[in-house]
Amino acid sequence: MNYAKITLFLLFSVFFTCGFTQTTPDKTAPAKATPAKAAPAKTTPAKATPAKTTKGPQKAPAKKQAATSPDLKEMNLFSKDNFYNKPVAPPRTMTEQDTKARDLFVSGSKKGQAADYHGAIADFTKSIELSPNAGTYVRRGWAYQMLSNYDAAIADAGEALKLRPMLGLANFIRGVSYYQKGNYKDAKADLDIFLEKDRTNVIAFNIRAALAYMEQDYKTALVNYDMVVKLDPKFTDIYTNRGMMRHILQDYKGALEDCNEAIKLDPNNATAYNNRGGAYAMLKDYKSSLADFDKAISIDGKYADAYNSRGRVKQVMGDQEGACADWQVAYANGLEATRELIIKYCK
Repeated sequence: MNYAKITLFLLFSVFFTCGFTQTTPDKTAPAKATPAKAAPAKTTPAKATPAKTTKGPQKAPAKKQAATSPDLKEMNLFSKDNFYNKPVAPPRTMTEQDTKARDLFVSGSKKGQAADYHGAIADFTKSIELSPNAGTYVRRGWAYQMLSNYDAAIADAGEALKLRPMLGLANFIRGVSYYQKGNYKDAKADLDIFLEKDRTNVIAFNIRAALAYMEQDYKTALVNYDMVVKLDPKFTDIYTNRGMMRHILQDYKGALEDCNEAIKLDPNNATAYNNRGGAYAMLKDYKSSLADFDKAISIDGKYADAYNSRGRVKQVMGDQEGACADWQVAYANGLEATRELIIKYCK
């Protein structure tokens, strides 16, 4: 997907008050997931009816993923374009130490803007040593987050909140980092605080939707995905994610619409074809369903879920031999759930 369009206008107003200023302390368990990309939909074993999509976005590994996570790609572009280039407007006469701290803050911001996060961290650290500042902690935390050092990002966000308890941006950074570490309870708490103050952040809504999904609160997940679509209709994989929620809520026509949009944005989106095939199957349009599963498999020849789902449709259409062949391929590609089907229906 083209990531050129950045919609995190969310932070503009915050940044004008977050620059360098002197402060003093004052039923089937769903898979856990990254908000950014939904995994292929699975089907639940059923004798004669293609099953519903039940598998959600996959849990993000705690390893470095700035280069692979769609959310972090969005954040990376935003940080370079907007996060580190806000004007500095000191509110009072500054001491020589304050001036040095500010200059390091400016230097670190420029390095962050150029994606030199290690250099940014070094400058921000020196600035903090001279003059601890909430805005500097937040920006260093952002740089740590871009390097997938989530523990350091969480620590810096916490220091920023000690200095400025109402600094919602710190809650955002900490919430995203908690999410990446798999601490979903604290991620939810921080993102809820942030979203009470700022309703324009697509990343926050996208992650919040994934958290609701993990709690099997599908209606809340759908509401949050709706907000992502409203704010940025071309956000990474939003239509496959929202379509999955609509499928789970049995809005199959709505799921079809979302899969169509996903395919328009990426004609080689195997997940979208697989999920659309599942929606067609639930609407009993088996011919269209088979065509979509065929397409998903042509894009990804090891797509176990698509083989499994295609096998189910073949079974419904009376092609038991074809169904067993597909289930064998699905099982060979790691989908253990098909073993039961092979034992029950295949010789």
